[in-house]
Amino acid sequence: MNLRRLFFLLAFCLVGQAWAQRLPLPATSIGLDSPAGQKLLLESDTKADYWPLSIQYQTQQDPSSCGPASSVMILNALALPSPVSKIHQPFHQFDQDNFFSPAAEKVLSRTTLRRQGATLNELAGMLSSWGAEVQVCHARQGGLEEFRDQARQALGSGQRFVIINFHRDPLGQSGGSHFSPLAAYHQGSDRFLVMDVARFRYPPFWVKADPLFRAMNTVDGVSEQTRGYLLITAPHQS
Repeated sequence: MNLRRLFFLLAFCLVGQAWAQRLPLPATSIGLDSPAGQKLLLESDTKADYWPLSIQYQTQQDPSSCGPASSVMILNALALPSPVSKIHQPFHQFDQDNFFSPAAEKVLSRTTLRRQGATLNELAGMLSSWGAEVQVCHARQGGLEEFRDQARQALGSGQRFVIINFHRDPLGQSGGSHFSPLAAYHQGSDRFLVMDVARFRYPPFWVKADPLFRAMNTVDGVSEQTRGYLLITAPHQS
């Protein structure tokens, strides 16, 4: 099997399940489950983060768990010391249950998360409680160019990861506030690949940088700050 066929097989396995149950993507987005979306990934020269994230791809367990699901993907991709997984004992791996350690619960309890979701700063604090180094970037404090530059540098590293916090409305998508990791950037079309953890709703999708930034540059009703993105590394790799 040649490399190209192997790549398409991997992409199919990641996004090919339950197509019938998903919502159709709006015209602003290109699904990775389409030939056009797969072509963008093949052409991208900024996709080092895609490979570790695709191995750790998660589906959020409930409507409020997009933040934990995104975080678990990153923590496992960083290979940080992890607790025993109750589901897969005696093996150690981050999952959406053991992510809520006593230290993480001090930042945001599971009960509060289920009631109102997580803010950008709260999710950063929970990630930090596991030893990750996290930079919080609210959209209003920077701009599109700063976001594009920082995200591109991270996505090309394979060691620095990006979680975005955005509202689906500016993208013409169904749903509200959401967290998901970015996995790649396609320079020719100025599109980012969003590894949507609501896999039952949408596949991973490519979206242009400008509408994606506008989706992040929306106000979170809990924090009363704009949404934005997190830059995450293992200790001493920033």
